[in-house]
Amino acid sequence: MLWVIMDEGVLRRGVGGPGVMRAQLAHLQEMARRPDIVIQVIPRSTAAHQGLNGGAFIIADFPAGKPPVAYQDTASRGQVIEDEDDIETLAMLWDTLKSEALPRTATLALMREVESTWTPA
Repeated sequence: MLWVIMDEGVLRRGVGGPGVMRAQLAHLQEMARRPDIVIQVIPRSTAAHQGLNGGAFIIADFPAGKPPVAYQDTASRGQVIEDEDDIETLAMLWDTLKSEALPRTATLALMREVESTWTPA
């Protein structure tokens, strides 16, 4: 299972031009409809949130008996995190971000709306 939370700014920042953005948003919507993928967006109405502070991170959970591992991007390099306390801190951040994010259906509606704004010049 893949669960992604992203800021709405990612959908609205025109990297690659309108055609690329439309294609990316169409692909995200297609993937978000799969049962094993959840994509949620933190709306811009949320203003500042804790996810803006530390950069992207991933928490990988494994079958019983193997502890989770995390990966975090920093300004200078990526960092693998195995310390239980640090992973717990990231897990709490994840839970906070999930509480700020739109539900699945509302996220899909937002992605459709933003996709429609990316019209060719």
